Amino acid sequence: MTGDPAPLPGRMRLWVAPPLPVRAPRAAFATAVIAVVLVGVVGILLVNTATVEQSFRLDALRNEKTELDQRQHDLERQIVDASGPGKLHAAARRLGLVQAAEPAVIWLPNGEIIRPPVPGKGPTAPTTDDGLRESGAPSAAVER
Repeated sequence: MTGDPAPLPGRMRLWVAPPLPVRAPRAAFATAVIAVVLVGVVGILLVNTATVEQSFRLDALRNEKTELDQRQHDLERQIVDASGPGKLHAAARRLGLVQAAEPAVIWLPNGEIIRPPVPGKGPTAPTTDDGLRESGAPSAAVER
């Protein structure tokens, strides 16, 4: 005995059949795959285009920064040149200023003047009150 029951007379034996294959429409599947691939390619192209555009913009900004750095350096050099002691002395002389003989010394904690300033000697500017009186021009301060 094999363990299989004998078929009953007059009855047919039943078998389990495999499921029927499902047939997906091939054209719709192929169209969907092609659409996904095309959307991916277009997306990659858009990302690459945006990246290249931003790299051009970044390059232009770097060039502008280099130019502005150079301009700042030139302006700082001009300030240093114009504020040097020789240039300041020449500008002060053009304005008629003279160097003080003795500068004042002030004690900072209480503001006490330890040594008063001594005025400098030299030609005065033509725009000073004394210079106007020497040249014979009337002074606004004298008329008041």
